[in-house]
Amino acid sequence: MARAKLTLTVDPEVLAEAKAKAQSQHTSISGLVENFLHFYSEARLYCFSCGAGLDVAKQETCAACGFLKCADCAKCGCGLGDEARQAVFHMRRVYEELLAGRVG
Repeated sequence: MARAKLTLTVDPEVLAEAKAKAQSQHTSISGLVENFLHFYSEARLYCFSCGAGLDVAKQETCAACGFLKCADCAKCGCGLGDEARQAVFHMRRVYEELLAGRVG
């Protein structure tokens, strides 16, 4: 697979911490950046009920709860209890902040 060179400017402390963590997990900064960029451009989440992969750009959103509807089992957030709905909401916040660059 052909590769393209990418030059990034980041906080040196963030880079040092990321390099140390990546090394401890036997991965590379390039691999992490590539994985993030792939996820950013083609976001895939997983159904909380059946585990099917969901292409975020192609999934229908439930008008009642605002969750994605699973193409396989048709479930959304409407059937979740309050505690589960709150947990999913907070995980969604992490996802949205990560994509917006506000985590950290």
